[in-house]
Amino acid sequence: MTCVQIAGLASAILGAIGTIILFFASFSLQPLEGAVWGGPAVDAENERIRAKNASRARRQRIGLALLCGSFFIQAVGVFL
Repeated sequence: MTCVQIAGLASAILGAIGTIILFFASFSLQPLEGAVWGGPAVDAENERIRAKNASRARRQRIGLALLCGSFFIQAVGVFL
């Protein structure tokens, strides 16, 4: 395999993985319960929702970083 083919294959693999991660993590964030009033139960549920939203946002960043990496590798492959 030539360097250009290896770069193209690496780009395709990173792009596919990034797209799959974004597909499964790109649902909108879940709203918090009890916008103004709430007790301990609502506070506990909001903490659970915040943790879930943070995890989803982290997966979105990872997927986007992989897609950007695939574009970078593809750009390097063009100049090889």
